[in-house]
Amino acid sequence: MVELSCGKSCMKYILFVINFIFFVLGAAAFGLGIWALVDKNKMNVLTKVGAADSNFDVTGLLESAAIVLLVGGACILVIGFLGCCGAFKQSQCLLCLYAICLLLIVIIELAAIVIAAVFRGKVTTEVKGFLKDNIKTTYQGKVDTNEEFSIGLDYAQVYFQCCGIDGSQDFNNATKWNRTATDPSKGPMVIPPTCCKMNSDKFLKDQVAELEDTDCPWVPTTTNSNQNKACWDSIEKYLKDRISVVIGIAAGILVLELICVVFACCIISAIRKDSV
Repeated sequence: MVELSCGKSCMKYILFVINFIFFVLGAAAFGLGIWALVDKNKMNVLTKVGAADSNFDVTGLLESAAIVLLVGGACILVIGFLGCCGAFKQSQCLLCLYAICLLLIVIIELAAIVIAAVFRGKVTTEVKGFLKDNIKTTYQGKVDTNEEFSIGLDYAQVYFQCCGIDGSQDFNNATKWNRTATDPSKGPMVIPPTCCKMNSDKFLKDQVAELEDTDCPWVPTTTNSNQNKACWDSIEKYLKDRISVVIGIAAGILVLELICVVFACCIISAIRKDSV
């Protein structure tokens, strides 16, 4: 094994430590990606954008991010292993392979960050339109529905204590909502039950609506309902916060990876010089 100078030895051990951290983070990202893919949070359906008439042909931003975490985590695991072994053994072959793989990943991650930033800016113009269109064509308005979009919107309305995307008027043209199905004797509902204030959070757990005022869907007021509070601001923040987390994590990893590439190149250079 080639004897490195003090500075290069420091780089070697720093590289080893950083790649050990990469190894651990890769395992964590891999696990987080699996968790996000199997997570059954009902509100995640609201992130699935794919309307036939939309130019924003993306199906599930959060699901896509989860797949990136899963694949990226596996790659980081392998690269972390290469970096640890290459630094510890001072192997030019392993360090070269490590630096090349890391550079390729840096390029891919940089492209992913740019794409994610562009998508983040499209949230308002695309997702909002998608939600409003689906209220008109898909939303069923009954709490015991099995239709995914209706479940997701009802969940959001209870969770954020709001009503409609821009307000309760969004339901005026909901073609799939049978307003008299629950109790024909009371006439048509004015707002969906999930726009009403609840006695408990049972709906979020078991999809059971316990209304403070059982007449609320027919006679909504400012005290028994959330009809005057639109959901869009809360949904937009929910989406942007999660996309921002993905972008922030990717940017932080990108900086560390660039440092590691520089250190690996310096160690390779020192090994070659000392071997001559």
